[in-house]
Amino acid sequence: MKNSRGFTLVEALLAMAIVLFVVVSILSGFTQQMVSNRYVGAKNIAISLAEAKIEDYLKFPASQMPVGSVDYVVEQNRKLVVSTSDPDREDQYRRTTVITPSTDFAAMNVIRVTVEYGKHGDRYPFRVVLTSQRGG
Repeated sequence: MKNSRGFTLVEALLAMAIVLFVVVSILSGFTQQMVSNRYVGAKNIAISLAEAKIEDYLKFPASQMPVGSVDYVVEQNRKLVVSTSDPDREDQYRRTTVITPSTDFAAMNVIRVTVEYGKHGDRYPFRVVLTSQRGG
């Protein structure tokens, strides 16, 4: 007659393998979500930086708008710091503003703000571009 108390070694190993598979799957999902949140957060900051630069130009008539510029934004102590020179840091933002006269309206300028982000080495793999007509 067989003793039916307890689990066999094979049953215990199979149960551990199933539990391990479930735990690894859950942890993988969390890791992917954290990476996704980081990229979405960086994109939101890039959009905000582009919008802020366009808003800066609202106070100028087309004839008095400052020329375009390039600046760099880095995060320091949970604050964004703007610099006109390249601090050469990973994950910094490069914001380029180009002002051109509008071809459609005589007293208007086209403002194009490009924010590149996710710097690794010399590359900025991600980009947000906002364009607006301002002046008057």
